[in-house]
Amino acid sequence: MRRLRNDLPYTFRPPKVRWWVRPFLQWANRRLLLEKKYRIGSIDERGFGKVKELVDAGDAVLLAPNHADHSDPHLMMEIGSRHRMPLHFMGAREIFEVSSRASWALQSMGVFSVDRDGPDLSAIKTAIGLLADGVPLVVYPEGEIYHHHERLDPLHEGVASILLKAAGRLSDGRKAWLVPVGMRFHHDPAVESTFVGRLNRLEDRIGWTPRPSMPTRDRTIRLGTGLLGLKEIEFLGEAIRGELQDRLCGLCERLLGEVEERHGRDPKAGTPPERVRALRYRLRRRLLDEKEPALGEARAALLDDLDRVFTALQAHSYVGDYLLAEPTVDRHAETIMKLEEDLFGFPTYPTERRAAVAADDPICVSDLIESGELTKKEGAGVLTGVLEKRLTRLLASL
Repeated sequence: MRRLRNDLPYTFRPPKVRWWVRPFLQWANRRLLLEKKYRIGSIDERGFGKVKELVDAGDAVLLAPNHADHSDPHLMMEIGSRHRMPLHFMGAREIFEVSSRASWALQSMGVFSVDRDGPDLSAIKTAIGLLADGVPLVVYPEGEIYHHHERLDPLHEGVASILLKAAGRLSDGRKAWLVPVGMRFHHDPAVESTFVGRLNRLEDRIGWTPRPSMPTRDRTIRLGTGLLGLKEIEFLGEAIRGELQDRLCGLCERLLGEVEERHGRDPKAGTPPERVRALRYRLRRRLLDEKEPALGEARAALLDDLDRVFTALQAHSYVGDYLLAEPTVDRHAETIMKLEEDLFGFPTYPTERRAAVAADDPICVSDLIESGELTKKEGAGVLTGVLEKRLTRLLASL
């Protein structure tokens, strides 16, 4: 999980589609990013013919993919290009803050920013407006990239809320649709030959003597457990004994609990990602308060709490039994990529991968509202539950 600055003022970046530059950006997305950077050698896709029909009919179509890899949005851009669908995207504010050129390119392709840690009304209004105008929109309901491609993390209800609001603005017989999209990546078997060298670099990074003779599975678990112990010592003062999953959950809960004691807990935040977002929002408001600016030790304490919250989310993002339960080549590769991102800032892609992408049968939200199966009060939760079941089933089929 990449550590991104979140103590900066936020400026909403709206979509600014520049049709004249789209062909070049689509080519660059395919050749420079998908093929060269992310090593996507082939894309197996299915189910997007029906999505195209709904888009051509002018209906409100929201595509909700799982979010397992940094190449996800680039893959969806390519699919939109193949089917001539003018896909727009809601993207995390941080990707716009990399550089002005990156922001310009993203906005040119129909991407707009969202502040995931607070009530970003500009992003919500933009999303509802696009859907009401018949522009297909891609939103990732997991919100973060966790690198475990076969399992979902809890979904945010914001995606369902946006579509429900957009459905209320439709007329002339137009309908609102939610399209679950499953995405998985399969590595070339040759990736296994890269594990030894990559684990060597990871071990060397933390000052360990590389152990290339050790079995890959044992070595990967040993490295991950060692990194967890370092984090426990950093924040808790000692390495904790116990099962890996219990330790991960314990570190996450302990860190969130400590920060919530100082800054309060949002009663509506239940899952660790929701608690993280609520805390980051409160901490950023305090850091950016111009009337009573936090200076010196007070500012340092707030930044330290941001680090604690980030580490809590890191611990949550690891599923302790993911590799242990089924040590396939793909799961080994995903785990090593995740460790590389945490230690080096970004994973490596040493061999080709095959992307499998499937659009499930679209869910007609308008019909569910009309039948009374979805209500304004509880509709977002119900629809999110349906989406989670559909995505879980899709991932198992890819």
